[in-house]
Amino acid sequence: MSLTLATPPPDLAPERARAGRGPVESTAFYLGSEGRSLFAWLHRCGHGLRHHGIVICPPVAHEQTHSHRALRHLAERLAARGFTVLRLDYHGTGDSDGTDTDPDRFAAWLASVGDAVDWLREEGGCEMISLAGLRMGATLAALYVQDHEVANLLLWEPVVSGRRHLRELKALSQTARLTAETGSSSCIEAVGFVFTSQTLQEISTVDLLSLEPRFRSGLIVHGEAARRESPLFDRFTSLGLDAEALWLPGYVEMMAEPHLTTVPEEALERIAGWFDSKSPDGDRDPADFSRTTGLMVTAGPVPVVERIARLSQSPDIFSIFTEPKTGGSTLPWIVILNAGAANRSGPGRLHVLVARRLAALGYPCLRVDLSGLGDSRVDPGRLENNNYAATAVRDVAVICDALERLQPGRPVVMMGLCSGAYAAFQSAAQLPHTGFIESILINPLTFFWSDEAAVDSSSTERLRVWHFYKKRLLDPTSWRRLLTGKTGTGFREAFRQIVDKLVLSGRGRVKQASTGAAAPTGDSGGHPWGHPVKDDLPADLRRIAAASRQLAMFVADSDPGEFLLRHKGGREASRLIEKGRLRCFTIEQADHIFSTEASRDAFCRALEAYLHGRFGSTPEGGSAA
Repeated sequence: MSLTLATPPPDLAPERARAGRGPVESTAFYLGSEGRSLFAWLHRCGHGLRHHGIVICPPVAHEQTHSHRALRHLAERLAARGFTVLRLDYHGTGDSDGTDTDPDRFAAWLASVGDAVDWLREEGGCEMISLAGLRMGATLAALYVQDHEVANLLLWEPVVSGRRHLRELKALSQTARLTAETGSSSCIEAVGFVFTSQTLQEISTVDLLSLEPRFRSGLIVHGEAARRESPLFDRFTSLGLDAEALWLPGYVEMMAEPHLTTVPEEALERIAGWFDSKSPDGDRDPADFSRTTGLMVTAGPVPVVERIARLSQSPDIFSIFTEPKTGGSTLPWIVILNAGAANRSGPGRLHVLVARRLAALGYPCLRVDLSGLGDSRVDPGRLENNNYAATAVRDVAVICDALERLQPGRPVVMMGLCSGAYAAFQSAAQLPHTGFIESILINPLTFFWSDEAAVDSSSTERLRVWHFYKKRLLDPTSWRRLLTGKTGTGFREAFRQIVDKLVLSGRGRVKQASTGAAAPTGDSGGHPWGHPVKDDLPADLRRIAAASRQLAMFVADSDPGEFLLRHKGGREASRLIEKGRLRCFTIEQADHIFSTEASRDAFCRALEAYLHGRFGSTPEGGSAA
């Protein structure tokens, strides 16, 4: 026991979608157990396999979204050392079946861990099983080993006390801007995820300090900035268990917003090394995973079919189709692009919700990870996790080609939130594909991007800030909440924030630089298949109109998308709006990612109504008469 202080053409038919780096092969599939459909990744190398499987248990809610990239890297690193690694989404999370509001969430999460362990033993041929969990995933792993013995147990920043975690969730749900509502519901909504009263009650009973876990070796990892004490380590050692504790760098950075995350290389290497030191080196023949399935039927009110496909190997584009169960629909494809650097599930799992609702109405949907995002490998020589990558429009072209080969003549609608809206817009302005008929833009923050500058370094940010606070300053409800002390920030702090945003927003920032490319002459030249060469929104709008494409925009009432479009698009934007070629819709009481259940439902209903008016649909799926 020790306590250590440390700092080609698309492959649409097969059921398995593969990716790999070096000797590591990754297989996406659905794991079925007791009526549950769980989405999972299996990572292994083609040689030097051990008789040892590791289940990676992710956090839940927004922490699962934020940590996705780091845990994928951890799985690949462990697989490269010969382990068979299973990375899963619990029931009701990520790409798995189910929702936040289904009953018995905590029990379903814990059962998912057991399902994954059983699968590794029975299908993966692993004689030895270990668990690696992060945050709530670490808690679930610890609870699992209360009743089941495992070889090794890694707990990375575990939720030790459920009651304390509930206080954190409540604080997170109340962290708000000037107009936040306190709400009186027994549920908690935190960053787009719902915790029902039953789930909260189940979490409140968690107390890892009362456990008597069953493992041979344990490792507790804390962030470098955490206090140099570990009550859970003390608990384990008091029980005579072989346990270690490490304080490693990179935790805060890997849990940042997806587009800001960095992979904690040192921490991952220390963790992989620890597992390596605890596992025998005996080789075994690889197991046969031919029975894994890439097809799932959801158990929602109107069941839909989801299937896994890698649309392209080069560039690498991983995707999930969501389609009507009955088939026969002639409605257009709805392609949902990444929002920021979040994976295909979207912020608050929004893309899963949208795809399943639209598929139930007859629209086949495709949720994709563009190159370098989510589970799609980055192009050689380019940076991973770039949400405004210059390759995005090229990837959209590959997607359009793949869908045309799959179902010739079926029209395609491109849709995206934030940076996904940018990619959808520029694709509409740049690509020649005749089947690409429309782009739906959700809360766009910019219509022009250069790699030399960030969104908030341009005049766009100052326009956005002014739009936001002008609305708030003219809103009597905001002032009433402010003066009665119901904002959660106080008058002085709220006033300081306004001053900082309006007065200081332009200071200390790098001016937006030119890409250095020659600008096209006139409108006929178009853009290269990358970033636009200059900020010329009217010219982009003319190109979209010339291609006979439609635009629709859905914006939260607090977001500047329509304001920016009208301001920078000028007469061209007004002309398209007057002709009905550009439709704008406002979602009231919503934020940028629709982080409340009410705003998500309002957005979905508005989107469904628009698509129904444009293309027609029926609740059972298929075309309207």
